[in-house]
Amino acid sequence: MTIFLQPQLIQLIDKKAREECSDTALLYSSTYIRQLNNHINGTCKLANHEIETKVYYLAECLTITLDNPLQELEFIRVRLCEGQKFWNIDDLSYIKRTTDTFPKAGRLNKTGQALFYAAVAVKQDDTALRVVLSEAGTKKFDHVNVLRSHQVSESDLYLRVIGIWDSVRRDGRPYYMSQDSFEYYKKAREYMVQEFDSNLLLAYDLTDRFFADILSRKGSEVLYQVTSVLSSIFMDCSKSDGVLYSSVQAKGEPVVALTPKAVDDKLEHQIACDVVIDECFGYEFFQYKTIAKTANIDCESGKFDW
Repeated sequence: MTIFLQPQLIQLIDKKAREECSDTALLYSSTYIRQLNNHINGTCKLANHEIETKVYYLAECLTITLDNPLQELEFIRVRLCEGQKFWNIDDLSYIKRTTDTFPKAGRLNKTGQALFYAAVAVKQDDTALRVVLSEAGTKKFDHVNVLRSHQVSESDLYLRVIGIWDSVRRDGRPYYMSQDSFEYYKKAREYMVQEFDSNLLLAYDLTDRFFADILSRKGSEVLYQVTSVLSSIFMDCSKSDGVLYSSVQAKGEPVVALTPKAVDDKLEHQIACDVVIDECFGYEFFQYKTIAKTANIDCESGKFDW
């Protein structure tokens, strides 16, 4: 099958190859990444405006995002429920009532910003549930409610796939991505290799590796000061529905942060389950039992019928 790149992508790569100074790009990318890493590691402290400036440069100037929509995805989300089942979809979906201080800053949300965090269910087993249990930090004897949601049929989800260029460079297709989509990314990189100076290509590769790295690190307040800026840039356009990245605990497993608008417009909530954790072995390995499942979720009120 012959793959043809979209004309606008060719024009973008040509424009970057023509206008960007490769030596400057490599100097800035390596310097900014080192400074941001030093901030995260605690060896220096950057002001918020310095973090935003550096992340903005890396994300806007040294990143190429392909607008390849995804279809027919399934998502799983959990929330600790303190021994009582939840009775409405609002309790399990994204936070509906935000304030200037709530929710706290997270991996991809700024303070006061609501996002829908979930695991992508690709395999026909309990992998995605175990992944999202690990992401939520659940422990033995924890009681959680699980929400399973499907993408609306014939809708398109536009997700910023973090670290995809590193996967392409290594010729390692993520198992959740179709072969056709991966081949398109490979074709795009081949064109970048053809058009970019070696230092410019290195600056792009370095930036992509850095983004994938910080989104898969164990969370901390200083880390979130950097990663939350990254997501706000990637989601700051009408076409973007969210960010797809690798799970922290279950390396290589896909997790997402979706905008509230994407959840409202493009997801259908299918079922909720009441689950108790029997054993937590580490990473994404759990033993659990399902206590109850909803018979119905009212589309208008969002009320659960357990």
